[in-house]
Order: sequence, then C-alpha cells, then structure tokens
Amino acid sequence: MVGVRSKPSSPLKPMSGMVVVDLTRYVSGSYATMLLSSLGADVIKVEEPNGGDPYRSQGTATVDSMSTLYLGLNSGKRSLALDIKSTEGQEILERLLAKADVFAENSRPGSLDKLNLGYEQVHERHPSLVYTSVSGYGDTGPDRGKGGFDLILQAASGIMSVTGTEGVGPTKVGSPILDIGAGISAALGTVSALLAREHSGEGAHVTSSLLEFGIATFTSMVTTIRATGEIPSQLGSHSPTFSPYGGFKTGDGYLVLAGAGNEALWIQLCEALGLDALSQDARFLTNSERVAHRDELTALLEERLASGTTRSWLEIFDARGIPSSSVEDLASVLSSPQVESLGILKDFQISANNQYTAVLPPFSIGSRSVYPSSAPQLGENTGEILRSVGVSDEKIRELEIRAVASIAK
Repeated sequence: MVGVRSKPSSPLKPMSGMVVVDLTRYVSGSYATMLLSSLGADVIKVEEPNGGDPYRSQGTATVDSMSTLYLGLNSGKRSLALDIKSTEGQEILERLLAKADVFAENSRPGSLDKLNLGYEQVHERHPSLVYTSVSGYGDTGPDRGKGGFDLILQAASGIMSVTGTEGVGPTKVGSPILDIGAGISAALGTVSALLAREHSGEGAHVTSSLLEFGIATFTSMVTTIRATGEIPSQLGSHSPTFSPYGGFKTGDGYLVLAGAGNEALWIQLCEALGLDALSQDARFLTNSERVAHRDELTALLEERLASGTTRSWLEIFDARGIPSSSVEDLASVLSSPQVESLGILKDFQISANNQYTAVLPPFSIGSRSVYPSSAPQLGENTGEILRSVGVSDEKIRELEIRAVASIAK
C-alpha cells in the first residue's frame, strides 16, 4: 500500500536530466516540446540561422521584436541556430543526437529522409533514441504527404461538419484545438515511450497527427454513429445526443445549459424555470423524445428565459445545482478569480521593459508545472550548446563567419 504523502511545494520534474533535440516549428510540435520542458527536459530548439522558426516573424503582435505567436509556444527552450543542411551542421547535429533522449520533428512524413534524419535512419544509428513525429494526416496512408494546418484538418476531420448552423454553414472552432491536441498527444506518447525504454532499452517511433486527434474528439459519438448510421448535422451549440443541452437566449444575452444529464436534473430544470408541466409533456418525457423535439423545446425554454437576465437565471440554476454558465469573453476568463487560483498563467520577463504572458501546461504534478525560462532569442544558446558537444570557440567563430551557425547578439 502506498502511504499518504504531503503535496510537494514545487512541481515534479520526471524528465530532469533528459535532452530533447527539437526540430519542430509552428504550433503542434512546438507545443509538444514546450510541454516536455515543463517536465524538466533540456529542450534544444534547432533552427535555421537565417530567420529560425517561421513563427518568429508571423502574426500581428510582437513583444521585444519577437512574435507573440512564437513566444507563446516556445517558453522553456534553448535555441541553437544551425544549418543542418550543411555537412558541418549535420555532424554537429549527430553529436547532439548521440547525447539526446528524444528527437522531435513535425515535417511532412518522409521529408527528412533526404537529410538522413528519417526515423529508420536515425534509429539505426541511435537505437535508444525516442523519435517523435507530429504531422497533419498521420504517418501512413494516401494523405500522409499532405501538409497540415489546423483549419484544414478541422474540415478534413469532420469537426466543421458538426460545428456552426445550417444557416451559417460549417464553422471552425475559434482556437487551434487540433494543433494543441496533437501536441498533447505527442508529449504523452513521448513520455510513454521513455517509460517503456526503461524496461526494453530501445527507443520507439512516436507518431501523432491533427487528423487522429480530430477523430479522437468524436470518441463518445463514433460508436453511436456506427450503430445507428445517423450522422450528426450542424446544431450550433446544441447536442445530437442530449436535450436540453446547448446555448439559449435570455432577456439580455445568452447562457448555456446542461439540463439533460439525467431525468432528475431535467425535472429540476423545469421546476427552476417554473415550467413544471414540461416534465409531463408527452414530447419531452424522455431524453430521446426531447432530442426528437429539440426545436420545440428550445423555443419554449427561450420564451421563458427571455423574462429574466442571464445573471438572474444563473443564480437560480446555481442554487439548484443545475450546470449552467454565461458565455464569457477571453478578457473576463483570463482575469477571473478561478483562473487566477489555478495559476495557469505566468509572466516572463524578456528584457528590462518587456514581458509576455504564457499559458502554463494544463496539468499539475504535485503543483503547477511551469516552464523553466522564457522563449529564447534566435541563437541565444548556440555557443554553450556547441561547446557542450566539443566544438571549440575558434571553430564556433569560423562557423558563424560562414553562416553555418549564428549567435544572438
């Protein structure tokens, strides 16, 4: 029996002492390796000397001349600006791989083979290395070579077919949910492969994709779809499975209700609304019947909700334990007491007068997991990393002159 232990004052770092060589760019891969840094890994972000990760210069906002897109996805890493297409760059990368535990990339499947950096090639040279790949459509199949952007995969995965309304048409989720989900999946797979290596001594190929995570979001629905043959349509905020379960107009705005978790909850909702007779209406006696008559039920509920404000109804529902919420904007969410209590936001200082806010990992291990440092400048750590694999200062200066490597000034 495991004894009860006190909660540690600082987060556990299960990957402390491990090295991740990170060739990822953009969102999904960068998020995966950023999560690994919060677990204690030394994440070495390998970037082209001329410009680095494209996200460094993309987007509409900057802090201290760095794109906020880049800053938000690369906290906790060190930057090595190295031309891995050059012979010397490849030799240096090979030295890094010999010391590393994880190699991470999010290039199109097969595209790194020409640099001798495909999985089979790397595994042959470094059999204990965990090789993590994130892609758009997955590592196999007829679409494996396609590039993947969150928007494209929201459409290709079917998510947009059930998001939006028939009048508006298919609608994307407002955040890059597939990029982030694929990144979390890749991080989970990587940690699992490292755990397996403790027993086998062998590395493994961890693969994750936006398409696979998109399909995974339908986990609670696919069995029903295959059993019935019924394909969900665009229902806005409503559910194909439960009713009432969605967004409803009030006298001054909107609220969302989950009044269909069980029949007792449905009866509670009717009583809270002063519509007791609805629970005995033949159209609404069971959840299946309420789903079949969803539009009629929605009209009746909204007619009643229009008599009060969102806040007044939420107070009534909260008092009865009926799950409900107003629709909050992000400014309100980020400054809310609940989010502050969770400690999921952290400000990082990157210069005397500049800082940025990062979202910390969505989990705690004992206490909130954090990134060990701010996002690095391009080549900020080139010198120290090169010296750690035996490159002399004289050779570093030579590499810099020939643009094989660069060091942040």
